[in-house]
Amino acid sequence: MATLLLAWPALAASQPAEPLPPQQPSSTPAQEPPPEGSEDTALSLGEVVQVQGRGVGPLSSAEVLTSVNILGREQLEQENANEPLELLRRAPAVYVDTYNQGIVGSELGIRGFSTQGETAHTRLLIDGIPSNLHIGVSELKSVFPMEIERMEVVKGTNDPRYGLNNVAGNVNVHTRRSGNERKVRLLGGSFVTLEPQVMAGFDDGRLAQTYFAAYRHANGYRANSDTNRLAASGKWFLELDERWRVGLVLRGMNLAAQAPGYLTLDESRLDPTASVDYATSDGGTQRNLHASLHVDHDFSSSLSWSLKAYGQGFRRTRWVRQSSESSQQERIENEKQYGAISVLTLRTDELGLQGFSAEWGVDYQFQDNLHQRYRTRERERTGGPVRHHDFGFHSFGTYVQARAWPLDMLKLVAGLRVDGLAGRLRDRLSGQEYGINDSGPIWQPKLSAVFTPLYGHNLYANYGRTFQTGVGIGAYQTQAERLAPSLNDGWEVGYKSNPLSWLTGRVSYWQQHASNEVQLKFDNSGDSENLGQTLRRGFDVELTLQPLEPLLVWGAFSRHVSEQVEPGPAFPERKGKELNHVPDFSAKAGVDYRPLPALRTSLWMYAQGDYYLDKENTLGQYGDYLTLNLDLSYELTSWLQVAVQVKNLLDARYSSSVWYRDFEADAVLYNPADGRSFYVSTTATF
Repeated sequence: MATLLLAWPALAASQPAEPLPPQQPSSTPAQEPPPEGSEDTALSLGEVVQVQGRGVGPLSSAEVLTSVNILGREQLEQENANEPLELLRRAPAVYVDTYNQGIVGSELGIRGFSTQGETAHTRLLIDGIPSNLHIGVSELKSVFPMEIERMEVVKGTNDPRYGLNNVAGNVNVHTRRSGNERKVRLLGGSFVTLEPQVMAGFDDGRLAQTYFAAYRHANGYRANSDTNRLAASGKWFLELDERWRVGLVLRGMNLAAQAPGYLTLDESRLDPTASVDYATSDGGTQRNLHASLHVDHDFSSSLSWSLKAYGQGFRRTRWVRQSSESSQQERIENEKQYGAISVLTLRTDELGLQGFSAEWGVDYQFQDNLHQRYRTRERERTGGPVRHHDFGFHSFGTYVQARAWPLDMLKLVAGLRVDGLAGRLRDRLSGQEYGINDSGPIWQPKLSAVFTPLYGHNLYANYGRTFQTGVGIGAYQTQAERLAPSLNDGWEVGYKSNPLSWLTGRVSYWQQHASNEVQLKFDNSGDSENLGQTLRRGFDVELTLQPLEPLLVWGAFSRHVSEQVEPGPAFPERKGKELNHVPDFSAKAGVDYRPLPALRTSLWMYAQGDYYLDKENTLGQYGDYLTLNLDLSYELTSWLQVAVQVKNLLDARYSSSVWYRDFEADAVLYNPADGRSFYVSTTATF
């Protein structure tokens, strides 16, 4: 069992104060919390993960009263993934599209949102720092599996901690820090895959240092799909005294990758490992740099403050040719982000309300972005830019939330978030300059409740509003009338049960309505289009049972429906039709068995339904598949472990991404997924 601590450390006041008594976690340490069944609605699949708090610090994802799933270290560190986002396939209601197009590798979808990167719907964070590109695409390439402590997936609209991109929910990836441990892992396998990972931690009780480095090379299942990714990080956290802790995180990543292009159906059936002739020089490079300062301070045993300030850059250069009739393009995205997140948290039982906590957060981010496109031939420019957008984008928000148990069996959380946007864009080709679509403050109320009539049985409900705005030039006022942001109102009702120590389950139904959804247009304009009113709805079923100590069975099924309710007079044919690239369902299940203390086995599957390729739903549905995976690991000694992984055990033939090219030569195109593959790894711990 993996026990993960949400340890928001005790740090010290900026004004003279008496030291905190040692080991004092809260103002009322002797008081027991309400029954366990009412503590939260978080649930873990696979390896059981317990999340515990110290009674101080910001409210955690596990304390958000909605559908929360936590993937722990023991599930993740032995995984083998071309793209770190693929690790999230285990999470309920999450599906991942693998494009395999060079630096454009994968993207996730949650609860009825597309995997194509058209809609900025999920806030991704690494150690609490936002990690989305400007268009909303999740950026996780700087992290390797062995560095991850846990992944927290929060679904729904009622989490007030984040504003921009937090439409379907958020994913917070916590990396490992501190501890006196040195670990080396070497993996090799199919497609000439080689992946060494090295981590070293040093902790003397006052200064915690963690260093990590990893490299991955793979030739890929398909021709012309070589990838080389190098990442490194350093984390230093210093306990100044009993009240103060400061930390510095540095992280970098460099990626070079080829792109095989998309095949027609006949081509994919004839030879799924082939690349297209016109894409032989396609591919790209990417470089990520990140630095962040972390400060935590305890004013008292019940009042704490956390500050994170950061600067980071994402530079992507990609060469892509979409068809034999089109010319190759060089696409440059040079993005710099600077921001800060401040959270003040009060946790006390002295106000007459059991389990009372109140939190005030403020966050700000500035983006300095340059997007360019050039026509090229074999990566050589043939003329001037066809797109040249230089723009600054400011997002700022604040929130308050409070929670309490007015009754032993009832827990309430209320919150309010307000966001604002600012910025200017200069189109250097036309010479035009545009201001932001400023609609004033964006108010987003949140309300959640959990009712526990019996120990181990929770009924919960929540409501929340989030917002979505255009990206690129679509975020700026290019017309006389300013476009208001889309308001997303969502609600969820659910039942979580833990009637027995070996059985946990959850079932929920949810809806989300958008007033004026916006999607990015994949053309040279860099603009967005309005989809009008949309409605998403569905249900989730999750189950974890452990009837015997060495046996764990887990599974999840999610149904998602996305509908264009009122697309507007320009697109009457879309009314009532489903949105593109949203699978009908996603399902995952596994059996983890430990016949010997040193031997672990895991057999697990992932499946998803098919989806439409166009908003008119005229092309039929594509993209359904099921894969089975096998993991084996054996501890040779207390410090040495070997593992074997077989991916796509049944050698299923399917496409991990399907899209419709609606320009030049119209065609439905496919990226064949990897066939059966084998990997062996050795992990040494010192």
